This record gives sequence, C-alpha cells and structure tokens, in this order.
Amino acid sequence: MTQFIKLPKSTTDLTSFDLMNIGWGVGEITSPTTTTIRINVYGNNVNSYDTDTLAQFTITMNAVMSDTDRLDMINNVSLAAQEACKNPNSTPSLALVGTNYVSSLAYSGT
Repeated sequence: MTQFIKLPKSTTDLTSFDLMNIGWGVGEITSPTTTTIRINVYGNNVNSYDTDTLAQFTITMNAVMSDTDRLDMINNVSLAAQEACKNPNSTPSLALVGTNYVSSLAYSGT
C-alpha cells in the first residue's frame, strides 16, 4: 500500500510541493538539528522488526527553527502521517510552522 503526504515548499506556496511516500507507516520522527526533521518510514521491502533498516526522509528547512517550531513540526508530521494511514486514498498536507520554508527533501533507502 502506498500512502503520500504532500510537502508544501512554504506556507504561501501550497501548489509547489514534493510528495513523501510513507509506505505503510511511520516508525520514528525526530529533529536531530535545528534545521532538519527526520522521518523513518516502513517500506514494502523493509523488515519492519528491524528499526535500523527503516528508510528515511530528511526535510531540511531554510533557517534555524526554535525548539517550539521543531516540536510543532514533529507533531504536524505525525498528524499528517496518521491521516494518510487512516485514509489511504487521501493525500494530507504537512502544515509548516513560522516563516521557514522547505529547502530540500532527501530520501535514503536501506
């Protein structure tokens, strides 16, 4: 099953986005630095019992996020992932915080 989350580039340009394929679930969402959010996802070809092998998306923001912004972004990703998993035919949009915009979305498979 394929489930997508729409990733707007900014809060003012909702038509310009990438799609994040979260496969069939999200394993972990973290913010290891003040400019990044990492989403570890379960994929169709990944052993779901081995969290070291989860595929990973890294969203990089254009500027430093405050601690509150980082927590809000983690929460927003979680909510969008829950919506995508509950409604597989939907494509929820990730709500961005502050005036920052997404400068890149990197995917690393396993």
